[in-house]
Parts: sequence; structure tokens; C-alpha cells
Amino acid sequence: MSDRYIFRYIIILVLIVSLLLSGAALLLKPYQDMNKKNAQRINILKAAGIIGVDKHNAEQLFNQHCTATHDGELPYYIIDDKVTVIPMQGNGLWGPIWGYIGLSEDYQTVVGAVFDHKSETPGLGAEITTEGFQSQFSGREMKDYSVEVDAIAGATRTSDGVKDMIKNTLEAYKPVFERHE
Repeated sequence: MSDRYIFRYIIILVLIVSLLLSGAALLLKPYQDMNKKNAQRINILKAAGIIGVDKHNAEQLFNQHCTATHDGELPYYIIDDKVTVIPMQGNGLWGPIWGYIGLSEDYQTVVGAVFDHKSETPGLGAEITTEGFQSQFSGREMKDYSVEVDAIAGATRTSDGVKDMIKNTLEAYKPVFERHE
């Protein structure tokens, strides 16, 4: 076999595979977007204390309970005219962390919180995604736009990241809270 034959074979194979992968990416994009939107809806509803939300009923419950709104560039979600859910972003030990926090009508009590991460250490910082960690926020009172966080043993930087994320987000939303009081 000549080198030309092998080279042509490789080029044709690479072109066919790249076309197939590009086609698959284009076909799957709407499903990926829908799954991302559903995950967001589920997290918003969980932060508002609504239970029984899953991928099958997320869109229906979201449309039934939620009013999405914003104040300037600050988005937030009103759930059943009682709970305000605010998106948050911050930094953990190894990368970004994010979540949603639900606040009562008077903006003084946390109704619920949901957190996620991109690359925290499994078994340590990744514990912010567990029900055990997230449930500690329900019913907590805010003090000066911050909430006490029980640190995760061995994940102090991630725990501090969650605490800072909440404090920075709530301080940024302070003008929104004051306008609605």
C-alpha cells in the first residue's frame, strides 16, 4: 500500500466522522437546552420549598407557580406571590459554584437553598449539592444580608465560597428588597 492511499483514507475517515459528530451535535442541541432549562426550573422550585419536582413535571409546576422578573440586570423569580428566589454565583476551591436561594415575603428568612458546582472535590466540597447541606438553610434568619453556613469538614474554602456567594448576592439585591418592602 502506498502512503498516498493511507493518507487519503485517513482524510476521508476524519471528514466523515466530523460530519457525523457535527450533525449529532446539531440534532441534540434542542434536547440539551431543554434539559438545562428543566434543571434550572427544578432548582428554582426546590429553593422555594416546592417538593415533588422532577424532570417530568418541572415545566408545568414552574409555569403554575412562578413569575420570572428582573430589576435592572438582577433577575429573580416570584413563587406563588410569597417566595422570592434569587440566582447566585460564586467561587469554590477548584472552580465556580452557583445556586438559588429562596427568601420569605419579608426577605428576612431563608425558605430554601440549592447549590451546584463544576469541579469541587467529591466527598468534600461537592457536598454542597447534597440535601443534608442544603437543608441547613431552611428557616434561617438573615443578619445584615448574610446567612450562617455550617462548614463542611475538610472543605473550608468551598464552605467559605458558599457563605461569600450568599452574602455578595444578597447585598447586590439589597436595593430590590428595599423597593419591595
